[in-house]
Amino acid sequence: MTDRLPAWLGGVGLASLFLLVLVLALIKALGWWTLPLFFLAVTTAATVWSALRARRTHRIRQLTEVAVIDTMSPAGFERHIADLLTRDGCLRVQVVGGRGDGGVDVLARTSRMARIAVQCKHYPTRAVGPAAVRDFNGCAWSDHRADIALFVTSGRFTTAALEFGQRHRIQMIDRVLLARWMAGDRILPRAARTPATTRRGRASDSATPTAPGEPS
Repeated sequence: MTDRLPAWLGGVGLASLFLLVLVLALIKALGWWTLPLFFLAVTTAATVWSALRARRTHRIRQLTEVAVIDTMSPAGFERHIADLLTRDGCLRVQVVGGRGDGGVDVLARTSRMARIAVQCKHYPTRAVGPAAVRDFNGCAWSDHRADIALFVTSGRFTTAALEFGQRHRIQMIDRVLLARWMAGDRILPRAARTPATTRRGRASDSATPTAPGEPS
């Protein structure tokens, strides 16, 4: 009894036969010099296809991992963000969220001892509005003397909230950016400035107001 060949094997054979006929036709029409060009084109196409496939696989992995946060409690979400900071080399990571947290849920230090203040909003189905970002802006810089402020949500920000955060140098991390962070992308700057330099920079910026229409 003869075993049947897999269907995909027959497809590969037909594709190989087609390529062979195509190569022979090119050689006959244009000469042997076209052979290196043909193999170069095939190699380039295979490289591009492989890169696109890897990118799609990475994106699927991001979406799969970020879906896990929807099952977390608000406190669990805060601990998850603290774990990401620890993974990225932060020091003195503390979850301080809860009653009387002063508007900040996680505190940490970079390797250069710059202060990090984090606000976490576990809103999978609704957007974070500007009021929450304004409250965080007030306490992160003044009460906690942060050098880096992160506002992380499991959902999204309204346009007004996003614009306010960007104007006040708050790093706004929505669900899309959080997925990248969870997949291994680096969110914090690699070489954060020292605390003294950061605060001097903020004081200098606030002393020189931006004119309407100019980029902040």
